[in-house]
Amino acid sequence: MNAPAPGPYDPPGCAPERVDYVDPRDRVVAQGGRAAGPPAGLLRRYAATVCTDRAGRVLLYRRTPSAPAYPGHYDVLVGGAVRSGEEYRAAALRELREELGWERAPGLAEAYRIRVDDPHGACFLTVHRWTADRAPRPDPQEIAWCGFVAPLAVLTGGYTPLVPAGAEAVRRLFPH
Repeated sequence: MNAPAPGPYDPPGCAPERVDYVDPRDRVVAQGGRAAGPPAGLLRRYAATVCTDRAGRVLLYRRTPSAPAYPGHYDVLVGGAVRSGEEYRAAALRELREELGWERAPGLAEAYRIRVDDPHGACFLTVHRWTADRAPRPDPQEIAWCGFVAPLAVLTGGYTPLVPAGAEAVRRLFPH
């Protein structure tokens, strides 16, 4: 069997990222290349983290114009696909390291898990929370800008367009 061809989410020169696909009850039933997409009736898995500072402000960032999903949009969810054999929490930690340079995240905790039916594909999304204890070092290939802002300002401060799942995370985690 041939290896899947690299897709838009795979770094240039790297082997395609392999992910697990799950049934509607979030049970792993298949594996494959991330770019290929899930087999019919199955979903992807994503892990993300909403980061706050000690003042309670949320880390908001703008995706680069070259991002494969929601280019140029603002978001509060730092994350990505869960790789084959990886748990949601491990994926969240990996994404914090890759995108923001945080090697560890003591106190990282799962906040909620939901099914998201998005134009980019249906998935299970597990959202974590973490209070940052140091400044981020954003990867410029992933993040065009980032800063800590008041949660209400994320929804009302003119940060548009805003990724829908990120807006939902702010509404769930910071009710006003």
